[in-house]
Amino acid sequence: MRARPPVTSPRISPLGKQQKPHLMSMLIRAVSLLLTALLLIAADAPPGADLVAQRGDVRLTGAELQDVLGLLDPAARAQVTATQQNLANFARERVLNMAILAEAKAKKWDTQPDIVRKVAEARDAVVTQTYLASLVPPDPAYPNDADVAAAYESNKSRLVLPRQYHLAQIVLTVKPGATPQEDEEVHKKALSLRTQAARPNADFAELARKNSQDPQSAEKGGDVGWLQEPNMIPVVRDAVSGMIESGISQPVRVADGWHIMKLLAMKPAGPISLQDARPQIVAALRQARTQRLERAYLDDMLKAQPIQLNEIELAKQANEAAGK
Repeated sequence: MRARPPVTSPRISPLGKQQKPHLMSMLIRAVSLLLTALLLIAADAPPGADLVAQRGDVRLTGAELQDVLGLLDPAARAQVTATQQNLANFARERVLNMAILAEAKAKKWDTQPDIVRKVAEARDAVVTQTYLASLVPPDPAYPNDADVAAAYESNKSRLVLPRQYHLAQIVLTVKPGATPQEDEEVHKKALSLRTQAARPNADFAELARKNSQDPQSAEKGGDVGWLQEPNMIPVVRDAVSGMIESGISQPVRVADGWHIMKLLAMKPAGPISLQDARPQIVAALRQARTQRLERAYLDDMLKAQPIQLNEIELAKQANEAAGK
């Protein structure tokens, strides 16, 4: 049972409104993501390396995963590593991207002129982004408690925690490429375990320890912790949303196999406390401060040496672009 990557929260403004990133930030962010995707090249893991995930010959080791996590900004990294489910989903998507990249490179897709130009643009954008960021280093003392409290009060109506589920699971994996008959055999075993788990006085935790094929949750009696509703894949969310506490789901088919879930507890949606919201608010205020300082630096550059436009040539280019 895997949670989807968490949805990014709206940017918080001290005035209580969402801020729109300026055009340069949007462009840099987009091309930065493109470059990040192109940085990973599928390769065999060295002998003895700890594999985190694998698809055929495409492998992701623990060291490679840590390198990729290091490329993320602190807020995104915190979200990805918040739960084991989030990290597992991130690793799965990374391996899939690596597989796609390996396939594209095998077909020489990366040598096409337009792709070469886009990669160059992405590289230049990352250089621009990181250089500009180095000119406005973060202030560890910002924001202070008063700034955080003011932002919290201004945005309290939007700072709401979604419904949360505390789940335990029994996982029976289905090997990649399994035939329908093999899948059905695993399904039948899952149905049998679900019947055992639903009996009066059944010990779900013991059943999970003995039968679940997800080692991390199995050693905890199947406990996967608290999951926020928006971060759950639809089939899992649908299965547990109508359950009562201590209820046992029917086997649910997800990407890696069949999952039987027990709802240990549920928390309804509600306002988030200042203490819980603080990391999100601090990150948003720091991002807003960085954008202000970057914009001020760019404005100073333009004041020192304005950009001269050739309006005649610009009009000609505009007409050509419009097909006139």
